[in-house]
Amino acid sequence: MRRFAGVARTVSELPVYGRTLAFGSAVSALVRTPTLRRKLKLCGQITSAADSISANIEEGFQQGSDRAFARYLIIAKGSLAETVGHLQRACGQGYISAAAVKPLVREGDELGRMLGGFIKYLHRSDFKDRGTHNP
Repeated sequence: MRRFAGVARTVSELPVYGRTLAFGSAVSALVRTPTLRRKLKLCGQITSAADSISANIEEGFQQGSDRAFARYLIIAKGSLAETVGHLQRACGQGYISAAAVKPLVREGDELGRMLGGFIKYLHRSDFKDRGTHNP
């Protein structure tokens, strides 16, 4: 049963990809708040880490094997953890409210589980010729 990449012909068909785009949009909206905007370096770090999540899924989807794709998902998962960590630190420093960060932390946890499951699936399936199935 190829629930993930085997059925998806484009990266946008992956449920985890759509969720990461929505997560990135929510993070971007939060970063635009006036209090946080004053911390340009922190804003840049948060934005860069959040953008890296979906970018690595996109790049990985184009790889020739499931194991190669899984490597990019591991990087995406690390970027997700980095994003959540930056948000929690910004909250701890008083730049954003706990109420604003809490739903993003929850969504980040769920995305981390989704990515982890997807990585395990790709390692088990180990399909070696993904390129012939991409449009």
